[in-house]
Amino acid sequence: MVQLLAVGGAAPGRPSHGRLHGAAGADLAGKRGRRGLIEGPAARLAPAAKRPRVPLAGRGSIARAGVDCLHDVYALYTMTDVNAEATAARGTRRTMAEEVYLALKRDLITLRHKPGAALTEQGLAERYGSSRVPVREACRRLQQEGLLKAVPYKGYFVDRVSLKDIYDSFELRLALESHALSRAAERATDAELGRLAGLAGTEYTFHDWESYTEFLERNEDFHVQLAALSGNSRLVAVLRDLIGAMQRFFMLGLDLGDFAAEMRGEHEELVALLQAGQVDAAVACLRRQILASRDRILKALASGRIDLPLE
Repeated sequence: MVQLLAVGGAAPGRPSHGRLHGAAGADLAGKRGRRGLIEGPAARLAPAAKRPRVPLAGRGSIARAGVDCLHDVYALYTMTDVNAEATAARGTRRTMAEEVYLALKRDLITLRHKPGAALTEQGLAERYGSSRVPVREACRRLQQEGLLKAVPYKGYFVDRVSLKDIYDSFELRLALESHALSRAAERATDAELGRLAGLAGTEYTFHDWESYTEFLERNEDFHVQLAALSGNSRLVAVLRDLIGAMQRFFMLGLDLGDFAAEMRGEHEELVALLQAGQVDAAVACLRRQILASRDRILKALASGRIDLPLE
């Protein structure tokens, strides 16, 4: 009868007995009609890191294949757990393409790259500390958002500021947000309006462009959250993209004067009207805010203080 020598150390989290089925078990059981399996400590598998080769009396080729197969399955089992943990950890980190995208978009919005400026993949890769592949992916996303244009054999160009685009963008925003606010007034709970009020108190520091960027991010959060109360996810997605593309316009208006307290008051008034159930007054308040923002931008461009090429 073939004897299987004991192997120290059971596999973590595995049963205290192992089984060999099929041809390998039949070979080990012999011709006495015993079950084709081996139980007890002798069949335990050692952890992959310390796994010794199992000595077999008789060295039957089928038996060796069966034990080796179990060793390989256990190694794959433990390796899969490790790989799954590594994949989950990677999922919490931004990719290089995402990092380049966020940094480049921020520079476009804050006008560090002026409208009409030419950009190359190599130059952007050096600026943002990456290879050209992440830059190419980031630029592709920014083309879709209307901030960059690609010209074959020349590279990328920062999209110019167009007066028509400013008017068109604000017209679309008026339509979307007015409808979203009317729907939100019908659906929003007191708790949801309370959370919206917490986003209303945002200000910026005049002549501090870093402060402008932070303010615009919080301002976008406020308006997107207001739209989300409408319950229309497609409307929210369109409005988020629209406001994101308009951030360059807003940056121009903020530097014209110190409107921080005024804009904060407008947001707080809007939420108060919604909480009071005065829907028509809230819609009128929202329209005044949007049109005032548009007029500040147009005034900034007309003043000549902003050196930007216009279409």
